[in-house]
Amino acid sequence: MKIRTDFVTNSSSSSFILARKEEISEKLKNTIIDFVTEEMLGEKLLTPDSTEEEIQHAFEEEYIDEEKQDMVRKALKEGKTVYSGYVVFEECEYNYGAMFEELWRKLEDASGNEFVRIDGNLDY
Repeated sequence: MKIRTDFVTNSSSSSFILARKEEISEKLKNTIIDFVTEEMLGEKLLTPDSTEEEIQHAFEEEYIDEEKQDMVRKALKEGKTVYSGYVVFEECEYNYGAMFEELWRKLEDASGNEFVRIDGNLDY
């Protein structure tokens, strides 16, 4: 009997077919940047103008430990806005596919005929 001792994966995949112009226009680049900013970089948590009360409330609500609190305070002092989010790994396959489909829909909407989904169904 053989026993496997290295990494084993039970991965699945879905194929897709897209058509786009070779050069991506500025409008499509901006659509991609907007999508990533809105969907993948978290929601605004604190700004450099946040009060101490707001900062403490965020630390408590988000369960931010002391080391990360220092990093948040440093970022705020540097004039940065702090964002927060999460990824549900148990639902990653579904969420990942939905993210692709939503990006493609936005690119189609923004492009006129520059970007077309030929087969974008990621159900498997």
